[in-house]
Amino acid sequence: MKKVISILAVVAALGAFTTAQAAESCAAKEAALQKEIRIAQQYGNYYKVAGLKKALAEVKAHCSNASVLADAQKQVAKLEKKLAEKRKDIAEVQADLREAQAKGKADKVIKYQRKLAEKQADLREIQADLNRARSELAGLK
Repeated sequence: MKKVISILAVVAALGAFTTAQAAESCAAKEAALQKEIRIAQQYGNYYKVAGLKKALAEVKAHCSNASVLADAQKQVAKLEKKLAEKRKDIAEVQADLREAQAKGKADKVIKYQRKLAEKQADLREIQADLNRARSELAGLK
């Protein structure tokens, strides 16, 4: 049972690891995995070593610069869609806020102002993520 849990933890960590490095070249992915393997070996974490070696074999077998570029393009498109949806949400909240202000409902005004501030913070975060994804994509071309 302990072995299964360890393997699942490694797989989950690898998913996060490869997602975070999606815009890197295949060679960089291989180098990063090899570094992680050395670290896991130093600490005697043989289950993690096995999982990382499997991930390394998958990268060697399936990774190509074209697939890395395609993944980066998909990430940019996904973030652009998310940004458009957030802008739409903000426009709706702004309309609700204007309506509450016109009716003089102070409690609703406060509610919509707070909601608007939250959505604008989300928008800034998405925009920053999109800018990073675009710069990574540009670095791959």
